[in-house]
Amino acid sequence: TCILDVLRHIPRCAFSEKQNAVIHWALLAMGIKDLPSEYTMDRVTRVLQRIYGVSSIRYKGAMGHIYYVNDMAALIAQELANPQVRKHLHFLPEDAGKRLSEAWQGSRWLRELDPDLATPMVRIHEQDFYVLEPAQLRDGRVCMPVRFFTRGKDTFAYVWTMVPTHNGNGWVIAQDAPLEVKVYEFLTSLPVLRETYHRHNLPDPCNIVGMFVYATGRISPWDVARRGENRWRALAKGHRVCAFPMWLFCDDTSGNISKKWNKHNSFLFTAAGLPRRFVHREYNVHFLATSNSAPPLEMLDGIAEQLSACQASGIWAWDCELEEMVLLVPSVLAIVGDNPMQSEIACHVGMRGNMFCRMCMASSGHDGDDDDDDDVAGLPGSNMNDSDGSRKAGAETMTEMIDRIKRFMTINAPRTREETTKILKSQFIRAQRVGGQAEYKRTRTETGVKDTYQLHFAERLFRVTTQRGVSRSAKEAEVARIVRTVPRAEEGATSPVWCIKDFDPHLDTPVEILHVILLGFVKYFWRDAISRLKPPEKEKLVVRLNSFDVSGLGFPPLSGATLVNYAGSLVGRDFRALAQVAPFVLHDFSGIPKESIEVWTALSHIIPLVWQPDIEDIDAYTARLKQAIDTFLDVTCKLTPRWFNKPKFHILLHLPDHIRRFGPAMLFATEGFESFNAVIRSHSIHSNHRAPSRDIALAMAQSNRIRHLLSGGYFRQVEIFNEKDNDARANQVDPERSPWLHIMASIDVDRVHWRCAGAATADILALNHFATNHLGLFSADPDTVDESDIGEY
Repeated sequence: TCILDVLRHIPRCAFSEKQNAVIHWALLAMGIKDLPSEYTMDRVTRVLQRIYGVSSIRYKGAMGHIYYVNDMAALIAQELANPQVRKHLHFLPEDAGKRLSEAWQGSRWLRELDPDLATPMVRIHEQDFYVLEPAQLRDGRVCMPVRFFTRGKDTFAYVWTMVPTHNGNGWVIAQDAPLEVKVYEFLTSLPVLRETYHRHNLPDPCNIVGMFVYATGRISPWDVARRGENRWRALAKGHRVCAFPMWLFCDDTSGNISKKWNKHNSFLFTAAGLPRRFVHREYNVHFLATSNSAPPLEMLDGIAEQLSACQASGIWAWDCELEEMVLLVPSVLAIVGDNPMQSEIACHVGMRGNMFCRMCMASSGHDGDDDDDDDVAGLPGSNMNDSDGSRKAGAETMTEMIDRIKRFMTINAPRTREETTKILKSQFIRAQRVGGQAEYKRTRTETGVKDTYQLHFAERLFRVTTQRGVSRSAKEAEVARIVRTVPRAEEGATSPVWCIKDFDPHLDTPVEILHVILLGFVKYFWRDAISRLKPPEKEKLVVRLNSFDVSGLGFPPLSGATLVNYAGSLVGRDFRALAQVAPFVLHDFSGIPKESIEVWTALSHIIPLVWQPDIEDIDAYTARLKQAIDTFLDVTCKLTPRWFNKPKFHILLHLPDHIRRFGPAMLFATEGFESFNAVIRSHSIHSNHRAPSRDIALAMAQSNRIRHLLSGGYFRQVEIFNEKDNDARANQVDPERSPWLHIMASIDVDRVHWRCAGAATADILALNHFATNHLGLFSADPDTVDESDIGEY
């Protein structure tokens, strides 16, 4: 039964019901005795999944679509209870000086993320010290820890000094530049200080009058913590509290095996606390939701709701290394994806709009608001036909061209969360007015702000306000009725992305190097080069590619015929190779100008910098990268300024800042997530297609249970003898609430027993290296992992 359960739920080996029946017949034919029937296996799977697996939670979205989201809290809790993952997780940011190689060394986690989410507490001398609550140092000073971090082997804290008021009855926090203190200098935490402050003639540490802001010279109220205590102290009940930032990914993929497009929007995540060599392995990529009907922002509503619940109460998990219960605080470090998806997440009009940049106020000078579909069938400045015939512009003057080039080559005023939400709220007010549709569209074009979530409700209002033969008062009454049914109407019916705590979609959707560079520039210029060559020159290029010595480059010999004859159908790994060889194989062709070779040379300088996994000096690195980008843009402009019709040339300018904030660009590349689309597609193909969101979510949850079991992960021990009682308990859970949060809130976490699979499981997995070849489990020596197999099981 165990072997069959594993066989039916290996992620990369999804089987249909007919295929399972054939396997069942084959086992019977080989004489296997006491083989459980298909009915028995289905029943066993349901029972095991209900008791030990991750639940799939049903949501009815604000737009009316039904979709399912797997229990985020349970997925995160499993990471701490999985010995294959737990030993690699980091929970505190690191100050590595100028060195940068991991996400926890970037400024987003180290300096920007809300301290309550990023570094809740540390345990020193058997005392728990929390951020944003008073603590006493060994020298007698009282301070307010703001953030904890590591440097080398030591843990430090940024603290604000606290000074007594003139009357000696309370404290004022001095918000100057925070001081840096080793955590071993902490003497007493708040609970102890509350009991002993009078012995040292100190004011009550819970009586915080306010914060003195040096910039204004005034004291502002201090309302961060009630009675001076961090709320996590009461929630943790004496247990550790750890941060769990995530990389959240959203993308669309086809659910069909054929070329017919069957769009499925999906959300995945992986732990940002994992080292770069592990973070993008499919083993560490977790499925949250998919739907072929619900748009991304509608599904994000359910995900944001789960995240908010997890941040409100924390996630109880068994730490298999410390062998104790811990409380996890999840957060979103960044949302990654391709450019159209990131624009939609950021409530941005898209890369074909006038205000084409989701990160700054750069504009192109034309009035459009369609999303960039990454179609490069017609490329400016090449010999290829312009396929965008519907948008022919008039002749551009020299002044207009210079102005456009300046906009493309400069980072403009940044977009901000506050300004965008203000615009969205005003747009929704306009949408409620009779005759406000034109003004709504004009504002969207002028600002580049387009919330597809809000647009769904705005279009309902437009159908009323533009209706003919109806009085104005009747329209206003119907509009008022509709508005009462709209979620978050008082906030402008805005996207749920604005409900994610401490997340700015303009800042925290980093440039994705796969789609911008490999599937962008390299693809553009390779197709441009091929279009310039005549048949005899193409044959010569094929010979050059076939004979190119690739030893030491990390990829197999090139297939020249494929790269030349199918230039329009290449994939990322092809462009990765072409980026390294193009300057050598394209020289000396009469059809390719010298400026084009200069572009390839400049691009070849950018690519090794962008894909650099370890940065020794971030200041020198960003200076070199900015110089390489400027050179690339300069030589591209020399080739033809028309290339700057492509917004990706501007988007690249934001990459150095994103690397400084999030770590090397390889960390927020999407290859690992993109390869997971094949797993989603396989489950879609083998489903009955009646409820894809539910069926795929359930299949992914079942695969997750097998992954955790075979990894030696720990499960909460429960009574499984009374099936009816288990059903009754399951029915008590709110259908749109995390079952994991509900269960852990209703029991004494200190009395829970945790169990893992026995040694016999490891013996089975050792057969033919099944664990590493088919489950993606880490090798015995994780430090020798070959990164070339990232994205493969």
